[in-house]
Amino acid sequence: MNLGGIRRGRRHASSVCVSVALAVACLTADPVAGRPVESQPPSHQPPAVQGPPRPVGQAPAQASTTLSEFPVARAWRVEQAPALDGDVLGEAVWTVATPETGFRQNTPDEGEPASERTEVRIVYTDDAIYFGVVCYVGDPATIIVSDARRDSSLVETDSFQIVLDTYRDQQNGFVFGTNPAGLEYDGQLTNEGEGSGGIGGGLVVRSGSQQQRGSGGGFNLNWDGVWQVATEVTDIGWTAEFAIPFRTLRYASGAVQAWGINFQRNIRHRNEQSYWAPLPRQFNLNRLSLAGELRGLEVPPPRNLQLNPYVLGQTLRRDVDSRPTARGDLGADLKYSVTPSLTLDLTYNTDFAQVEVDDQQINLDRFNLFFPEKRPFFLENAGLFSVGQPGELELFFSRRIGIGDDGTRIPIRGGGRLTARGYGPPTSVSACSRTPTRDCSSSTTTSRVSIDSVRPAPGAV
Repeated sequence: MNLGGIRRGRRHASSVCVSVALAVACLTADPVAGRPVESQPPSHQPPAVQGPPRPVGQAPAQASTTLSEFPVARAWRVEQAPALDGDVLGEAVWTVATPETGFRQNTPDEGEPASERTEVRIVYTDDAIYFGVVCYVGDPATIIVSDARRDSSLVETDSFQIVLDTYRDQQNGFVFGTNPAGLEYDGQLTNEGEGSGGIGGGLVVRSGSQQQRGSGGGFNLNWDGVWQVATEVTDIGWTAEFAIPFRTLRYASGAVQAWGINFQRNIRHRNEQSYWAPLPRQFNLNRLSLAGELRGLEVPPPRNLQLNPYVLGQTLRRDVDSRPTARGDLGADLKYSVTPSLTLDLTYNTDFAQVEVDDQQINLDRFNLFFPEKRPFFLENAGLFSVGQPGELELFFSRRIGIGDDGTRIPIRGGGRLTARGYGPPTSVSACSRTPTRDCSSSTTTSRVSIDSVRPAPGAV
């Protein structure tokens, strides 16, 4: 069966992506410092329990496919959320969900059933969607774990990843993953990951070393959402429970929705990668146009309001006899979903002290070093502003905002960004900014309009 040929015939929904970014940087006088096969369920599988009735006209999820032979999964509504302890088979709430199976290899034996059985159960509540994953292993001693730090590469370890195409545009989505050690791995996907490289989707290799990619490119590894995962290793393999709040995701309006979805499992000791929605060898999880479909979701209205204020204070005394001098500063970051597809980010007197420190680099040549963007204000939908090859040639690199030509720091007094995405007719977006009360010696304004009708998408900068 020619999987690639079947899926390339799938019609892409037309979409219009419009994004406008505004940022203002100002100088201040005081800078702030074995082997069960897929078709043979193991004996550890719990007995099936009858779940809630299927809605009228709703296709069953297990082993079902669309007319174009794309697999279809079903999400089941539950009243009580699962306890996040990694125990999927021992918790009654998961028994109402039909397990999704049928993983097929991408490597090493393309198109063949996976060497180990994998089950995925999907339930949801009013606030979050949950995934219960069971990765059976014939010999648990073969499980390999290489790292447990957040956003570490999942290539050299046993792992499981989920991709969600919440807008169902086959272009943009969210990736969540983990390994048996409970690592949290997440990222934001743009244009099916184009320009994100081939090493884990979020790394740049330079002089034999690996460093995190910045916000540019088709996969933004530095996007960090609010979600949880718990894992457990037992004598049958390892299990994982994901809890992803709806407010962490961006999706279109409408109570009942269908999302694009796919799962990837790595079995490291065999160098095996398998997918629930089969993929040809040349593609990876980012290929949303070949993903399956998740049905049965009843989601709450999109809402997202995040306010992160900060206050800094200090008292200075030059000597014992002098009076103490008090100094302080304050600022805030605001994120607000104006509409389901329109997100507003505002920042005032921004302090980036909480941002992860850059990896130390030594420069022995005449070329500038590349330090990725990790500041939260610049990470939301950052892929919409990516034009060029990240880390090599970028028409817009937000990391330069707040840095002078001579490398000195320019504190950011305030900034705003408005990003929007629409489908069907062109979407118009207007944006405005207010000049700060203090005199500005440096300001930056960047905008991009990209119209996606079919892949590849034309654009203007």
